[in-house]
Amino acid sequence: MKRLCLGLLLGLALPTWGGAGDSVMVEGRTADFHATLIEALKTEEYAARFRLLEPAVGELFDLETISRISLGKTWRTLAAEQQTEFVELLRVLIVATYADRFDNFDNQRFEVVETIASRRGWVVKTELVRGNGERVNLDYYYRDDRVFNVVADGVSDLSLRRADYNSIIKREGYDALIQQVEANIVEYGGRQ
Repeated sequence: MKRLCLGLLLGLALPTWGGAGDSVMVEGRTADFHATLIEALKTEEYAARFRLLEPAVGELFDLETISRISLGKTWRTLAAEQQTEFVELLRVLIVATYADRFDNFDNQRFEVVETIASRRGWVVKTELVRGNGERVNLDYYYRDDRVFNVVADGVSDLSLRRADYNSIIKREGYDALIQQVEANIVEYGGRQ
């Protein structure tokens, strides 16, 4: 805020992260993803939900950034091939998680609350409105045109993942983390 006020007072041009077209674009990408989630809710079989969600997750999420932040310092110690393998494993985990959690339609709908320009991109604040009227806040953090974090009711998915992954790596090593992620994928319904 101080920077904005100072910039306005001095007549300085402050860097912006996009104009109206960018906010429309990120809202559209979010709406497309939500439409896919609603379709998944109406799809009975896990494997069909997985196939439906796979391209949507690949298009929306910045999987390399999520992987790099999730692994912290460990990311820099991995060979390029290991980084690529981890990004793919994380992609499968995210698809499997959505396929597992979005499995029963009960008149849910999504609403965009607002879209805010941030220092590094955009935040699309939305709500999942359940059939009983209960609301879940879902904030999508964009850098450029890809999501790198989702915050559900104030809880950052990226922060949780980073804390969990780094704890496993510290206690048991990177290979144990890979085994844990693979086990989570199987628990949700298996690789498709």
